[in-house]
Amino acid sequence: MRPAFERTFTVEVPVERAWAAFADSRERSRWEAETYEIDPTPGGQVHWTLPGIEAKGEVVDVEPGRLLRHIEGSGPHARAEVTVTFEEVDGGTRVTITHAGFGDAEHWDEWLEGTANGWTQAICDLIAYLRTGVPPRRFATAMQSPGMTMHDTDAGVVVETVESGRMADQAGLRPGDLLLRVGGAPVFCISDLWVLMREHGWGTRFDVEYVRGNERRQGVGVIDGGWQTA
Repeated sequence: MRPAFERTFTVEVPVERAWAAFADSRERSRWEAETYEIDPTPGGQVHWTLPGIEAKGEVVDVEPGRLLRHIEGSGPHARAEVTVTFEEVDGGTRVTITHAGFGDAEHWDEWLEGTANGWTQAICDLIAYLRTGVPPRRFATAMQSPGMTMHDTDAGVVVETVESGRMADQAGLRPGDLLLRVGGAPVFCISDLWVLMREHGWGTRFDVEYVRGNERRQGVGVIDGGWQTA
């Protein structure tokens, strides 16, 4: 069985409030996506958008105040399954999010890693929103594509695949290369690169430093578009 992303955390609000943050379209749009539509009934439709990304799905299991499960995605990730459970505890609600069903698509592990990074950031916005009442709108910020897939290692970010003609390819990156710097900024993890891809838009030129084998290399690439639709 493929591994899944799972995260358990406690929010300092009653179960009813935590449940609404996931089951009410207006509330969920305040912290997770640019727009998020969900009908929290079995067979209900799910539709959400982030800049450059869109996903559709269907609710498959509901226990109000206890459990909400839906499937979403398209193409090789059409059966991604998101399950959220709620438990009353001292001081608030314990929430567990599980995102599974990454299928047999090539480089599914990189997809899982990116999903985990995304959820970590979205959960920060959820907790901030429930704590302050202010929608942070950090996770929903538009992000450009570096033209490659990657994974985090104990040495830093290693390239998985490179899209022909795009920024990473222009800079000379190839699978197995270890990123060092992009635009002069050190890159230790994928999240570091996400910051750069959110700060800079179409046409931005980046100097890229990386290691191939035991050789330090440099190249130049230009951002030419956003993330592919999920």
